[in-house]
Amino acid sequence: MSKITERENFYRMVNKEQPDFVPHQPSLLQMVLPRAIEDRAPGFGTGYDWFGVHWTEDPEMPMMPVATANMPVVLEDICDWHEVIKWPDLSAIDWEACAKEDVPEKDPTKILCAMLISGPFERLHDLMGFENALCSLMTDPDECEAFFAKLCDFKIDQLKYLKKYYDIDMVHFQDDWGSQKDLFFNPQIWRDLIKPHVTRVINAAHELDILFDMHSCGKIDRIVDEIIEMGVDVLDPIQPINDLQRWNNDYHGKLIFMGALDAQNVIDSPSSSEEDIKVEVHQKTDLFATNGYYIPFAVALSPRVMEALDESFIYGRTFYSDKYAEDVSLFIAQNKLKTNTVSEPSLVPGMDLNIN
Repeated sequence: MSKITERENFYRMVNKEQPDFVPHQPSLLQMVLPRAIEDRAPGFGTGYDWFGVHWTEDPEMPMMPVATANMPVVLEDICDWHEVIKWPDLSAIDWEACAKEDVPEKDPTKILCAMLISGPFERLHDLMGFENALCSLMTDPDECEAFFAKLCDFKIDQLKYLKKYYDIDMVHFQDDWGSQKDLFFNPQIWRDLIKPHVTRVINAAHELDILFDMHSCGKIDRIVDEIIEMGVDVLDPIQPINDLQRWNNDYHGKLIFMGALDAQNVIDSPSSSEEDIKVEVHQKTDLFATNGYYIPFAVALSPRVMEALDESFIYGRTFYSDKYAEDVSLFIAQNKLKTNTVSEPSLVPGMDLNIN
């Protein structure tokens, strides 16, 4: 039997068909951070984004800038957002030139995926600070929803340009809704203010023939069923603080899960051995990939995340059959699994990320 590419294998999962192998995330995704979309300082370094928020890059955490401490907030009162927030003119951007710079060549074996960061809640606290944003959800819900509606309209317009000029296959849409223990807010606040507008973005993406990867960190158990009902194609990073066994039992086959590898207790832990990381990859793959629809992944700070992703290739390529055993041997020979000489971790570890 002939072999298929990562792209073809991924679309089998999208179409609810049995994949040939468990996808290897770095080989599957051709990621792009469109330079035209300045939701962070240019190049993800230190500086201002297009809404006036100042960001600082930490040399020890490349590609993960944080809003600069002790800087004045852009928006003090949510009721003033109509006057304070200046929306960039997307039509004034040379999208064709940006696309040529960002994606000189589209890899036909991969999924071209554009990152859209700072979803509605994230952008709110980018502008106001976290505490003020949470308070505004309770004191001025109507103004928050109006802002979320405008922001999601803005995101939909970006998708139209990304499809026309980049011809993306998928969008990686980020909006974190959970902490280590629970949601940041009452689920009803999310249902009333955020869910309807993110659903509009999902529907718009599908109308443009763009798959939707919903990235939301934290413990989101209480709303995961509704996230899936919104129509997402991929959900990540499905962190182990959630009841992943229940997720697999209840939602298997309804979407593609990407993530699940334990960054905090295994990959980022100084005490973890190579065998510990290998066991983690095997256990999560056994849990989620038995009948397909799983991509091993972790949002980790340690460069040892590459050990996990390497192991995901070795274990996943022959998970369903031995057809790709030769690929595993070649992969081991080429990489030699030198875990002490891996590249620095990025915002999306393991992905082929173009931000220059």
